[in-house]
Parts: sequence; C-alpha cells; structure tokens
Amino acid sequence: MAQAQALWKEHGVSDMTLGERWNYHDELGAQFPAAPLRILYAASGTLPCALVVRDDRAIIEHAIYWSKFTSVGEGNYLAAILNSESSRAKVASLQARGQWGARHFDKVMFTLPIPRFDAKEQLHRDLAAAGAEAEKIASKVDLPEDIHFQAARRHVREALADAGISKRIDGLVAQLLGSR
Repeated sequence: MAQAQALWKEHGVSDMTLGERWNYHDELGAQFPAAPLRILYAASGTLPCALVVRDDRAIIEHAIYWSKFTSVGEGNYLAAILNSESSRAKVASLQARGQWGARHFDKVMFTLPIPRFDAKEQLHRDLAAAGAEAEKIASKVDLPEDIHFQAARRHVREALADAGISKRIDGLVAQLLGSR
C-alpha cells in the first residue's frame, strides 16, 4: 500500500491522497457495513444489466449503481424489471445517443413507475420467480475465462431467450408497467 501511495503522490493529478480518491464522494465508505443482499445495475451500455449479489464482502465499482434490499424475492423482482426489454424500450427515448446508438441508462430506468415489491401481489411474486429462474439459467452459461463482458452478456441473453424466460419476463413487466 505504501508503494501505491508513493506512486500516486508522484504521478497523481490532484491534491487528494490515494485513499481520498478511492473514496471520492464517499462512494466507498457508503458501502459499509455492506448489506448481505444487494442489487447491482450498470450505469451505461446499450442494454441494461442488473444482478443480485449475496456477498457482503463485495465492493462495488464506481460506475455501478447498487442498493440493498430485504429479501431475495425483492432483488429478483427488481433485477427482472431492470433487465427486461419492456423496460428498456420504455426509456429508449430518454437515453443519450452516441456513435453506436442509445447508451447510458443511468437513472432513466428509474423514471419508470416501478412499484415497491409487495410479496402479497401475485404479479410481483411471478416477476420475482421469473427473475430467480433467469438467474439459475444465467449461472449455467459456460463462459470462457477471457471473454469480453459484452460477449458474455450476449451469451447470457441468448440463453435466456432460448429458454423462453426473457419473453415471459417481458410480458410480466409490460403488464406491471402498462397499468401505471
């Protein structure tokens, strides 16, 4: 650590210490104590990507949004919504446009009228179950160790489509968001 700090001091471009830079805007410190259940959501890209994390030792990178939740069902519900084509299509017009089209989902997904998870609601339970099924399918996708993250995401999306779970989730999300 001392070597890293010395290199930062020698080559850094700000007056901040290395520790201050790592914890810029308290993005690192706000994660502690780490919740045992969190959802992660990529801030940018052409397709949304969210997942449930069950590891309180994980430290989240700065370009990823995260939130804690109280049950795995709630996490699966939200991950299913955020990963769905139905949600992506509803916010596409709000996204920034770049050389390769729409990008940067950032907070535009949260302009959707996503209701809080309510385990008493059948539609919410159905979405949570579909999200759990999608997670199981995704976990079985064999990915080479050196695969680029975009190709890995594509392989997972293809597996979910082949299993029919993407279509089912899209229908449930359309039902959830269409009524609001």
